Amino acid sequence: MNSLIKFCRDRAKLNLIIDIILFVLLMAMAGIGFLIKYNLLSGEKRNAIYGENINLELLGMDRHQWGTIHLIVSIAFVIFILLHIIFHWKMVVCFFKRLVPKRTPRIIFSVLISVFGLFLFVFAFVLEPEQVQYGNLYRHRSVSTSDVLHEVLNNEVVNEAEVVSAKTSAVNSAKVTQQAEVIHKTHSEHDEKQHRNQHTIEEYEVLGSQSISYVAGKYGVPSSYICKELGISTSYQSERLGRLRKRYNFSMSDVSRAIAKYKNDKV
Repeated sequence: MNSLIKFCRDRAKLNLIIDIILFVLLMAMAGIGFLIKYNLLSGEKRNAIYGENINLELLGMDRHQWGTIHLIVSIAFVIFILLHIIFHWKMVVCFFKRLVPKRTPRIIFSVLISVFGLFLFVFAFVLEPEQVQYGNLYRHRSVSTSDVLHEVLNNEVVNEAEVVSAKTSAVNSAKVTQQAEVIHKTHSEHDEKQHRNQHTIEEYEVLGSQSISYVAGKYGVPSSYICKELGISTSYQSERLGRLRKRYNFSMSDVSRAIAKYKNDKV
């Protein structure tokens, strides 16, 4: 205990230790930031490179868990930088007085920089994020998946009708008419089913302030099924969808679509 007190009284050694810790924390923050940005990809980039339903991990942790470590390191860095300022307070005041000799401007500047710094530290708890609704499965796609599927089916139906007409025209026109009616009926059933599914999607209201577990319990859908459809780990089912949407690049309509798909498959 006495040796510890003696060490703390030795300002030179204590300042050196704090400076070393600050350097290590700063490098850790930068390294984890690069790791999250360029290695542990998320959303559309990750799906384009590795395929869907693939989550990247390092040392058993994904980018969001590494983000938590980044936050802890940042808080530790703030604590030690405050200690550094406290231990050098006299020197800071001396330099500040030389820089701003007049007392009134010095006080105004001190108040402004203190308020601004405090705001930067707590603004995440003060400001509310904007909820933006995306109609497509991926925000950078200009055409929805259902529209593409509908167009493909239309082309297939037209091609099939032409083939059937060419093969059966030599036999008799009655068979051609019958085949065309079957194709038209199939096309109509597809349109009705697509319209019914779209109407079902609109019935499930999902908000960014809700979590996957809450939505799953509300509409009677397993939370693991929704996570699988969105490509999200089940460990994040308690987080708000508004935050997960930014991480995994999906929209609230995708959550409703997953619920509707489960209901339709179940029926």
